[in-house]
Amino acid sequence: MDKILSEMDTPPAPAQAEVRYRMEVSFRFNVTPYIARQNANIYLLNRVGNMLSAGEPVLLLGEHPYWEVPVLCTFPEYNRREKIGELEVDVNNGAILLENSHSSSPQEIERHAETAYHSLEAVEDVGIEKKR
Repeated sequence: MDKILSEMDTPPAPAQAEVRYRMEVSFRFNVTPYIARQNANIYLLNRVGNMLSAGEPVLLLGEHPYWEVPVLCTFPEYNRREKIGELEVDVNNGAILLENSHSSSPQEIERHAETAYHSLEAVEDVGIEKKR
């Protein structure tokens, strides 16, 4: 017990360890990623505005599988496109599930877009001040 903990001999760690993990999930769905993205784009255009678009959907598995579609906002004056939220799209009927989405209303999506804009504006202002 004369040695302190950091001085104790520990077995060497292997250089490489192999881990195998297999999982099989099987289910059917009617809505492809293409349709999920289209539905999100239509929703965004009709309910929020034309500077928003849907990104590439990701299938998320859970009790009820769904497509998670990123919401992107374009800021041409800053040459940027920022992710401001996600919409959940039902894998069976393509419905936008606002109650489960990161942005739960058109107004909330608008607020996220405004926040992103003001963040870019602030960064731009700081960059201008540094150049002076």
